[in-house]
Amino acid sequence: MIDLINYLITIPWELFGIFFLSIIILILLSEYSYRYDFLEPNHNRKIIHSMVGVAVSFSPFIFLSNIQPIILAVIFLIINLFSYKNNKLKSFHNLNRKTLGTIFFPLAFILIATLFWEYKYNIASSFMILAVSDPLSSLAGENIKKPRKYNIGGDVKSYEGSMIMFLSTFIILMLFSKFIFIQFDILESFLAITLCCFAITIAEAISIRGSDNLSVPIAAFFFIEIFNIVYIQNFIIGFSFMTILIAIVLFYFYKRKHLSLDGFLSSTLMAGLILGFGGLKYILPIAIFFVLSSLISKIGPKNLRKSKSGRNVGQVFANGGVGLILCVSNHFYQTELIYYMFLASIAAANSDTWATEIGKLSKTKPKDIISGRSLSRGESGGITFIGLLGAISGSFIIAIIGYLLNMNASNLIIVFISGFLGSLFDSILGSTLQSRFILMDGKTIKEEKERDSYLYSGLLSINNNSVNILCTLSAPIFFILFYLVA
Repeated sequence: MIDLINYLITIPWELFGIFFLSIIILILLSEYSYRYDFLEPNHNRKIIHSMVGVAVSFSPFIFLSNIQPIILAVIFLIINLFSYKNNKLKSFHNLNRKTLGTIFFPLAFILIATLFWEYKYNIASSFMILAVSDPLSSLAGENIKKPRKYNIGGDVKSYEGSMIMFLSTFIILMLFSKFIFIQFDILESFLAITLCCFAITIAEAISIRGSDNLSVPIAAFFFIEIFNIVYIQNFIIGFSFMTILIAIVLFYFYKRKHLSLDGFLSSTLMAGLILGFGGLKYILPIAIFFVLSSLISKIGPKNLRKSKSGRNVGQVFANGGVGLILCVSNHFYQTELIYYMFLASIAAANSDTWATEIGKLSKTKPKDIISGRSLSRGESGGITFIGLLGAISGSFIIAIIGYLLNMNASNLIIVFISGFLGSLFDSILGSTLQSRFILMDGKTIKEEKERDSYLYSGLLSINNNSVNILCTLSAPIFFILFYLVA
């Protein structure tokens, strides 16, 4: 701590002051423009977005350390949070749609700059895409007559805007290619740039309420790094082929209604990230989890199946997001234990899914895991004997996959136990903290809020996706605890 204070005292602060004052001036000009109606609020916001984005993209070459730019980002994150909650900075927040973009922007920079500051060109190209391609795609969608629109998560976007996003990103990556794809030949560069553009465009398409300011630079940064990984492995063509093949398989599941549109796109994005950072030993367990869980959801009478159009983006990341983070972490901070934590997370997701789907076949009503009272089929927090067998089987399958991949048997026993315990933890959360809503008839209980329903139990902020995230997070924690004790 003392060393950090001494460092902060000795480093020059002139550039910090220039950047700080420049952004303050931009904010004041934006507010002045909004107040006197010089520009439409949306256009005004895009100009500020682009100017700040370009400045951020050059910051790794201007600042010697990441400390000063991170401090700047934290300051403006706090300013934006305060202004959003208190209805200030109306030129940023008073739009015809709800957006948290000004909050996600500094958050994205803080995450990337804190963890990966030495990847200067990756950072520069990622935020240049956010500064240029993102607003261009939005302007295209707004100004083209009769654009073909699509709706993901409530945000209406256009195919023309997504095309502009792809093309402008392609141009930016072409300009940066000599710095981010060093020594690639023409074919390798073309494949890398094209697949990066698809990934970044997908990230923008599935983002809602301004979260593309977070997802776009992160997707760009990671996929640029992935192609440098597979280049070293001499696997660019193989990776590209496997990613396309996975996308085709996932599209089949989308057409069979195992996935919604945003579920298909987010699954493709996640599969590419896991394959690129982790290779086959990471992609196989999560692929088998997805395939078997999709198939097992179709067993039993039709009246017991969920009448939905398949997993959506929230469900995809709720079940696989923790595993994805562990996979990426293992590339940058390598340790064999992370792989077992990854398996435990997937085992918990599989255990929970199998418990739910197989439990529907029980001839007896489920019992609340805490109170023991009878529940309706499918109600959160309920368990059955056959459902518990399903949970055990689901976790065991993932452990067996690890065994077939020649992983340590003792650690896989812990994976199996951790996955099963994660499933039980899911039921406990479902019984206690997950929000449940009761209809006006006073009898019917739902997990999702509907018209003429009110909160029956749990916390309003904790839904089924939140519980699934905590379930898949708990299993790696259980693994580490048992590993340290064993």
